[in-house]
Amino acid sequence: MRKIAVMLIGCLILTGCSNSGITQELYESVVAERDALTQKLESLEADVSNNIQHEGEKVSTDETESKETSETKESQNENVEVLAEYTLPDGIGWYTRHFIIVKNNSNETVDISTSSLAYSEDGTMVGAANGKLDALGAGCTSVLYESFETNAQISRYEMELNTSPSQYYKSVIEDLSFVQNDIDGGAVFQVTNNGKDSAEFVEGYALFFKENELVGYESTYFTDDDSQIKPGKTISKQVTAYEDFDRIEFYLTGRK
Repeated sequence: MRKIAVMLIGCLILTGCSNSGITQELYESVVAERDALTQKLESLEADVSNNIQHEGEKVSTDETESKETSETKESQNENVEVLAEYTLPDGIGWYTRHFIIVKNNSNETVDISTSSLAYSEDGTMVGAANGKLDALGAGCTSVLYESFETNAQISRYEMELNTSPSQYYKSVIEDLSFVQNDIDGGAVFQVTNNGKDSAEFVEGYALFFKENELVGYESTYFTDDDSQIKPGKTISKQVTAYEDFDRIEFYLTGRK
């Protein structure tokens, strides 16, 4: 643009100076027009310079915000610890479940989601699945699982675990306690709400192990007709194993 404007100004000057028959009045008019074009060009250059500067500042700000968001997300993920992972085929060739035991080491309630790829021993990918756990409170431990639609033997997983502060629910696990009563072929669990608020959609997961290998699981809801455990109340449920086992791990999920 500057080149075109300069050429235009030059043409005006040449036109005003190359003809000795031009009057003084016309010459002054041409000079005035040249000066006006020069001022307009300088104004346009200033606007372009300001726009470039503002765009640079915006890019810098966006990059900073993106970096801060990335660092915050990374920090949140680091605060959720994977304590153990277990694989359990369903025995009929439909699904293979991937159980993930997680602990929230942060000081806030978080939602957890996972996305995993499963591989056989020779490195062949055999499935993909997702998992989700809402409202895991600070310092709490619980379980989530992914279901792979495969009967192939899974050797390893590539898992991406993401966390975010819970926006819709509060944690209730820290308000719950349980008593395990072993019986023939399983156990009876008594879950009590020790908090001041009703615990909603409380679900218990019993993982059955034989010589440290997961051989079965059962899940059941510990709720009344309102899908809750009221404050101070206890709800009991029986879980049953269909394989021999020598120990049980029990985990609770829920919200309020």
